[in-house]
Formats: sequence, structure tokens, C-alpha cells
Amino acid sequence: MRLPILFALLVVLPCVAAPGDGRFSGAWVAWICPAGTQYDPLTCANLVLQLHQKQDRLCGAHVFATAGARQLDEGAAPSLIGNVAEGTAIVSVESGRAAPPVKVQVELKNARGGLQWRRLDNPDGDYLLPLTAQLTKSKHGSLLHPVFAQKLEASCAAILNQAPEPAAPRQNAQPESR
Repeated sequence: MRLPILFALLVVLPCVAAPGDGRFSGAWVAWICPAGTQYDPLTCANLVLQLHQKQDRLCGAHVFATAGARQLDEGAAPSLIGNVAEGTAIVSVESGRAAPPVKVQVELKNARGGLQWRRLDNPDGDYLLPLTAQLTKSKHGSLLHPVFAQKLEASCAAILNQAPEPAAPRQNAQPESR
């Protein structure tokens, strides 16, 4: 008798406790194809985001596969953390392709019924994150392995439920030259 009840709780609990109250929450997918090609996994790259939003904070994970899934760029749970303001999120995406991992700044913007991805910097290191992509929301829920999705959800819940850190006071100091 305990097993069916435990199983029911494991199935229902993630739905109830899911940290997501914003327009960014959910699974997002983009096909990045050469001109004239549509949705061909052998010639198109694929970007998948699983995002959890709570108020103005965003947490999630990414998976990027080159055409034919010859190379992957993914991170830990979570690999994406940032803040949302006025329909735009500025996030730090951590690529786990190399040690140490590379952090890349990305802008995510709600636009045209989807999500626009725009990489804001080009740091040194081994990563495959695309410069731009137009993502659409998946109708199938999470596109990640269920165990990874649960780990991501738990990690994001912990991060999103923390009190935000107070902003550091701004000073009028000039940035250092390199």
C-alpha cells in the first residue's frame, strides 16, 4: 500500500512544487539550420532550454547539439542563472565542455510568441553556445531526462527561494585597463 502512495506523491509533487510563475518558465527548443533547411537533425543544430522563473529570477539548464549531435554543450543542474526585467532576462550560462567551465552572458527576450537568445560576450574557452537563436515553447513539457529534470527542479527551487542578495552600491570608479 505504501508504494502506490509514494509513487503518486513523486508524480504529483513536482507539479505542485515547481518553481515557475513567469513567462520564461518551461521547455524551449530551437533548430539552427543552414539556409533552405528546416528541422533536419543531420544538418541542423539544436538548442534546448529548461527554465524556471520565480518573480524576477531565472534558473535552468541548457543542452546544445551540433548537426548530427556530433558535439554537445551542456552544463550541470543548473547551468543557467539570471534576472528578468521588462520581458528580458540577462543570464549567465555555464558550459561544462571543459575544466574549468566557461561562463557566457546571454540575453533572453520574450518576442514574436517565442524566446530570442542572443549571446552577449565571447569569452575564451571551449563552448559551443550559439550567437543567436529563436526558441519556441515545447508542448511536451520537459525535454530532459526525468532524473536530470527532477535534480534541476530541486536545485532551482533552492536558488529561487533564497532571499535576493542586496545590490552592491555603485561607485563612479573608472574600469581598470587591461
